[in-house]
Amino acid sequence: MAEGDDNTHSCSICLEDFTKPKILPCFHTFCEQCIDDHIRAHSHLNKFNCPNCRIDIQIPDGGASGFSTNIYIQPKSKTEKHFCPRHKANEIDFYCRDCSVAVCSRCLILDHTTHLKTDLNDVDQEIRGKLNIIKGELEEKVDEVAKHCESLTNQISDIKNQAKIACDNVDTQVKQVCKEVRKHGGDIKCEMNKIRDDESKKLQTLHDDMIQMKSSLQNSLKSVNEVLNGKSTFPVVDALTNVQTLTKDSRSTSLDIPPVRYVHYPMVDIDVKTLKLLLGEIETMESPTWTSSFSLYRVKTDEYYSGDDIMIQGMPWYVDVRRLSDTSTLACYLNLRGVDDKTVKSVTASYTRKLLNINDVSKSIVKQRTDPFTPGDGKGSSKLIEWNKLEDVSEGFINNNKTFTVQASVKINNIERY
Repeated sequence: MAEGDDNTHSCSICLEDFTKPKILPCFHTFCEQCIDDHIRAHSHLNKFNCPNCRIDIQIPDGGASGFSTNIYIQPKSKTEKHFCPRHKANEIDFYCRDCSVAVCSRCLILDHTTHLKTDLNDVDQEIRGKLNIIKGELEEKVDEVAKHCESLTNQISDIKNQAKIACDNVDTQVKQVCKEVRKHGGDIKCEMNKIRDDESKKLQTLHDDMIQMKSSLQNSLKSVNEVLNGKSTFPVVDALTNVQTLTKDSRSTSLDIPPVRYVHYPMVDIDVKTLKLLLGEIETMESPTWTSSFSLYRVKTDEYYSGDDIMIQGMPWYVDVRRLSDTSTLACYLNLRGVDDKTVKSVTASYTRKLLNINDVSKSIVKQRTDPFTPGDGKGSSKLIEWNKLEDVSEGFINNNKTFTVQASVKINNIERY
C-alpha cells in the first residue's frame, strides 16, 4: 500500500493528487507518468532507484505501466464550484440571510451590503436541516395523499356497487309487472346511472388530482433526496426555495371528500294501479344503503338470521335479526365481517336500521347509532319491535308472503389501523 504519511493523496514527485497511482515493490506509490519520467531519466541496466527509499527496482515489461495500480488510493472528493450567473468569473461563496439566497462577493457588495450574511459553507448544515424538515413533511404528505386516494377509490367503488344494487332492484321490480311498464323502469335506470356517473366523475376528478399531486410530491421528494445526497450547498439552497413553495401549495390543498349522492331504490309490493308512483322516484342517500328481506317463518327464537353482504369501503357488512325469547321482541343488528385487510383495527360508523312499513313509510321504525366496530363484531338494538305487532299483517310490516324488510345505511367515519 502507499506510504503511511499525512497525505496519501499526493505524489511525492509532482506534489499533486495522484493520477493513475502505481505501487512499487517497496510499497511506495507515484503517478504513472511521474515514475515513467523518473525511469527515463535515472534507469541503468533495466533498473532504477525508488525516489523515496532509493532501493533498486527492476523495470517491468511495459515500463511504468507494468507496475500494479494502487487500488487503495482514492482521489480526493472535490466540492463542485458554482459561479454567479451575473458575474460569470465569481464563485458563489456567500449566503444572504435577509434574502435567503446564495451570492458571489460582487453581488454581496452591490446588492446585500446592509444585509445579514455569512459564508456559504457556514450555513450548509442549517439549510440541510430545514430541507430535511420539509422532506419529512413531504413524506407525510405523500402518505396522507396516498391514503386519501385509497379512500376515494373505495368510495367510487361504493357508489358503483350501490348503483348496481339499485339497478338490480329495479330489475326485480320490473320483472313482476306487466310488459307495459318496462320502458318506465328503463328510464329510471338511466337516471340512476346518470347519478352514478355524475357522482363517480366528481370523485374520479378529485382522485386524478390527488394522483397528480402525489406524483408531483414524489418527484420533488426524489429531487430533494438527490440534492441532499450531494455535497454542494447551492443546489440545496435552490431546492429549498422551490420545495418551500410546493409544500406551501400542498398544505393549502383540501383533502376533504365532497358530499356525494348514493342511489337507492326502495322495493315494495307491486300494485298495477300505483305502478307509476312505485317506480317514479329515485332516492339519493348520503351513505351506502341497502335492504335485506327476512321470512317470518325462518326467524328462530334466539338464533341469528343473516341477510346478504354489501361491500362498503372494501369491507363486508350485513344485517341479521333474531327473535328474543325473554322479551318476545325482534332484535336487529348491523355486523362487520372479518376483513382481508389485516391492518384494520376498528371502524367507527354512523348507521341506520329501518324496519319498513309497506302501508305507510312514515310508520317505519328507525334506529340510528354511531359505534366502533371491530372485524367480526356486531352492534344494534335488542328491541326493534314487539313480535306480536310484527306478525300482524294489518300493522303493515309484513307482506302477504310473511316477509319483512330492513333497510340499512352505513357511513364510515373513521378507520383505525394497527
